[in-house]
Amino acid sequence: MVTPTPEQADAIAAYGDGTDLVIQAGAGCGKSSTLKLIARTDSRRRMAYVAYNRSIAADAKRSFPANVSASTGHGLAFDPRYLPRIQRPRQTALQAAQALDVDRITGGIQRIPTDLGHVKAVTSKIAMRAALETVERFCHSADDNLAARHIPRYDGLTSPDARAALTAVVLPVAHAAWADLRREDSVLKLSHDHYLKLWALSRPRLPADVVLLDEAQDTNDVLARVLLDQDHAQRIAVGDSAQQIYAWRGARDALGTFERELGAQLSTLSQSFRFGPAVADAANQWLYLVGTDLRLTGWGGCESTTGPVDDPDAILCRTNAGAVGVVLEALKAGRKVALVGGGGDMKRLAWAARDLQNGRVTDHPELLAFPTWSAVREYAEEEDGSLKVLVKLIDDYGAEEIANAADALASEDAAELTVTTAHKAKGREWPAVRIHGDFRAPKPDPATGHRIIRREEARLAYVAVTRARLRLDHDALSWVSTVTAVSD
Repeated sequence: MVTPTPEQADAIAAYGDGTDLVIQAGAGCGKSSTLKLIARTDSRRRMAYVAYNRSIAADAKRSFPANVSASTGHGLAFDPRYLPRIQRPRQTALQAAQALDVDRITGGIQRIPTDLGHVKAVTSKIAMRAALETVERFCHSADDNLAARHIPRYDGLTSPDARAALTAVVLPVAHAAWADLRREDSVLKLSHDHYLKLWALSRPRLPADVVLLDEAQDTNDVLARVLLDQDHAQRIAVGDSAQQIYAWRGARDALGTFERELGAQLSTLSQSFRFGPAVADAANQWLYLVGTDLRLTGWGGCESTTGPVDDPDAILCRTNAGAVGVVLEALKAGRKVALVGGGGDMKRLAWAARDLQNGRVTDHPELLAFPTWSAVREYAEEEDGSLKVLVKLIDDYGAEEIANAADALASEDAAELTVTTAHKAKGREWPAVRIHGDFRAPKPDPATGHRIIRREEARLAYVAVTRARLRLDHDALSWVSTVTAVSD
């Protein structure tokens, strides 16, 4: 039997009071073990544990007591009648556009202005891709109706004129797509996010006395709203607000929402069991910038170190382009390298660049707005640092070599080195970690000279440094001491 720490004992006592509860738990601070301790104190009540992903849910099914049902949000929403539509062959944007007859909706190819003065030809394929992404963002929200605010923002299409023109083309297609997906005989392939939204709109009631939400800091609004509405149950949300790193794709911090809307009682877990004091000290620099009261205490039994790491188990990058660059260099050096998430995104980006170089349009989300590769170069020079890295990679290596590199990746089990973005590293850990140099220092403010970091970037750096158990090379983040202010 695990002996609770004083902080865990306080959380268990708060549960026993019968109140809704928020547990702020720092990186490696025993979130899951605390929930298990809570579940074991009260075997008479039915508990629903909602996990962040399937692997966590599967582990919970094995390790939680029998009175706890463990599932992801999608697992709660799944209905076997959706299976035939989910299991259809992959549907490209062009195939989806043809199935929905998008040209009938848009009137054929439309031309819209871009931020750099170019005119972008929006084909049915591009309109369909943007519409599907719009539907996806709507499905992540708690909104009952799809609207223009759900249309993503694309590089090169951010001016009011460009945005208005894009909306006029995309929104009618998005409405038609969502209307189709609600039908049992839809022509579009159903996704897991689609049926989660359909379930949420039905206002479900969970058969549980207690609802346990894990990783609540990055819960999509659609799921958070369902759980907030379970007013027949005691609700417990667990997570780390400082690790909220998916706001850009619609996720929000449900911990704060639970506190505000439910008046939930707050408990804190600050003792990390993942790493020792040296890594905890590195993490606390970023927690200060994030603006949270939480500070981590490293585990005294773990002799973590910070400093140069020549042989890391993992290299964590800020951008996809940075990760591709590290992969290419590692393969060039003859190393067996794995990329978290696989090489599919890497290959699709390379082929999108090749299409633009050859005078063809692309529906790739990062390059959708650009009519030519030279337009991408021009925008990258003037506007976007990460896009600049991508342009250099394509120009230096070529799309063909990057696509071939994606095919040469090893599995994580067989790799000498794992490469990942910090976003995809969430929930992971390695013995030795190096932070890559594409975590760039914010530029000094021209008026004051102050370096101002966005809070979201500080949270991402905190996630990155807390992936290491034993050795952390965070020299690429040494500029943290020069940051003087934080912005939202």
